[in-house]
Parts: sequence; structure tokens; C-alpha cells
Amino acid sequence: MRADASAMFRESAEAPRIVAAMLEKNRDQVARLGGRLRALAPHAVVTGARGSSDNAATFAKYLIETKTGTLTSSAGLSISSLYTAHPKLDGTVFLAISQSGKSPDLLKTVEAARQAGAL
Repeated sequence: MRADASAMFRESAEAPRIVAAMLEKNRDQVARLGGRLRALAPHAVVTGARGSSDNAATFAKYLIETKTGTLTSSAGLSISSLYTAHPKLDGTVFLAISQSGKSPDLLKTVEAARQAGAL
């Protein structure tokens, strides 16, 4: 089978169109979020993800750091969910990435990040 005949290749090729449509559909929300982020001027971004979503978080790290110069780091989900530690996140953005949005440890980490002052 040729690589360009695979389902993964076809789905990957659709990404630019899908992202453009998502940005167009959510133009107002994206503009508001952009305004909030510019006003906050975060000193860091912390990502929270598990499994393949963590690969997307790594991609986001490179994108954020190369385009904005903002330090980006991955949170260990067990720090908040299992060890109940409370990281200091004032002035940071917490970016949660999940395919299902239902992972209990990710949800607990998101709540802990909010309580710790992250946007």
C-alpha cells in the first residue's frame, strides 16, 4: 500500500481545512481568548494531558515556545490527583488536552490548576 493511500494520510491531509473551519466557526471566542491571553501576558504555559494527547501537548509546547517565547512545560497529572500537591500557578495558562474530556486525573488536575490561579 502506498503511504498516501492510508486512512491516516488522508485524515492528516484534512487537518488544515478542519482547523480553518473551526477557527472560522469560533471566530468570536478565539478573538476573546486571544485578548485575555494578551492581557494576562503569562510567564508560562503548563500542559496537562495523557497518552496520545500528551503528544499533542508536546506539539503545542514547540508551537508556543517558538511563536511566543513563553516557557511551556508538561504537568505530571499525579502531582495533583494522587499526591495532592498544590503547584503555584499564578500568572500561568493551564492547557488541558484530552480526546474524551473525562479522565479523572486530568479533571482533578484542571480543578487544582484553577484553584492555584491558572487561567
